[in-house]
Amino acid sequence: MKDSTYQHVCTVFVGIATLFRFIGYDMATFIVESLVHSAHVRDPSAIINHAGYYGQAVKEVSSCLSTFIVPIVLNYLKPKWAMVIGSAAFGFYVACFFWINNFLYFFANIVLGIAFTLNYTAFSTYQMQFSTRKTLARNSGMVWSIGSLSLFFGGSLYIYVTSTHSNPVNETSGMEQYRYYSQEETRTLCAFLFASCLIAVVMHAFFPDREVENSVSSENPHEKLTMREQVSAISSVLINPYILMFIPRFLNYGLFFAFYMNVYPTSFQYSTILATKYPMLTAYYAFAMCAGTTICGLIIAPLNRRFHDFGLRPLYYIAIGVQLLTYLIAVLTVPNWSTARPTSESAWLEPNLVWVCVAAFLLGFADSANTASNTVICSRLIPGRASHTYSAARFYISLASSIIFFCSPMLTMKAHAIILCSTTIFSALSFNLAVKQVEKREEKTKIEKKS
Repeated sequence: MKDSTYQHVCTVFVGIATLFRFIGYDMATFIVESLVHSAHVRDPSAIINHAGYYGQAVKEVSSCLSTFIVPIVLNYLKPKWAMVIGSAAFGFYVACFFWINNFLYFFANIVLGIAFTLNYTAFSTYQMQFSTRKTLARNSGMVWSIGSLSLFFGGSLYIYVTSTHSNPVNETSGMEQYRYYSQEETRTLCAFLFASCLIAVVMHAFFPDREVENSVSSENPHEKLTMREQVSAISSVLINPYILMFIPRFLNYGLFFAFYMNVYPTSFQYSTILATKYPMLTAYYAFAMCAGTTICGLIIAPLNRRFHDFGLRPLYYIAIGVQLLTYLIAVLTVPNWSTARPTSESAWLEPNLVWVCVAAFLLGFADSANTASNTVICSRLIPGRASHTYSAARFYISLASSIIFFCSPMLTMKAHAIILCSTTIFSALSFNLAVKQVEKREEKTKIEKKS
């Protein structure tokens, strides 16, 4: 099989496996705050209030700390087997919702944090094996376009489960109405999500091992280090000048990730107006995000062929513009306190299905652009230390996400928008300067090799 054909086969295969893994994770994360709040209302002694946000924060802290040990796993396991373990851990997280209690729930989030870093690092390393520098942005965009279909299948599953269970809105006397999840509905939904994680485990086990000629991986061979050397290497990478230059970009993505995965979906489940009028709104949100992610991936491929280094400045600045537009729409169309608690208040513009879907489409588009951009950036920051670079990026991304999740029970939509817009603008201003330094180093290296 030709390398070009092999790259396309691997891209499709990896994309489908990613699809099944994220059906469970995406849908569970979209609804976790409202779902766990429903369990808290049924039995306050079983789970604390706002455990959805706090659990996500614990997951991100776990992901942050695991960056020091995860790359060493690749000394002993091929990337595909690391992804098998990671996908199994995703399944364990989903399974914890069968028996919601403080210990199991927070322990599952610790496991998920490790799995997230493991999958992120192993996936990025594996992708470099079947991609060249020229095709990396294209392949990454295609993988996430296929993987984003998890939102379509997850949304369809959500509609099926919701339509077969009554009382989608809490009507407890003296409480604001919100999207309520009964115990039976929770277990039914999670059974399907758990099954999708098992399919992902099997698919990852059958990933091919071949490496294409002139692959990014051959330019960045993985170093086998001891535990002490590993911790030292990660620590040095975390404070590497090239990593430090991109910290604003990584922190911004961490805040963006928390917003589109949990904060924004929670806001329309806690809004009485939206929850009572559109009980299946989470599914529509998933569909619109899927469309945005897929369309962005399809756009990236031809533009990457036409423009040199499209995956660096052009792609990231497109993501920046889309992010800022989305934050404006969110703050105008979502009840201010619906990010933190059930509320019947309105917004500056009447909350409705159209605004949520427009915002979701833009969020999906921006996420796909950000993900592809991250892959390109990390592959070029520190030659020979690609897996460490991905782990360092994950560290700063998780750090930002954990802080915002811990604070989310106290933050309004306006507060989120101010934080997000400020960090996004600062990231955009610093990004160009950082990329210039990377390009200067690469040009210097080329000249030295020629001489």
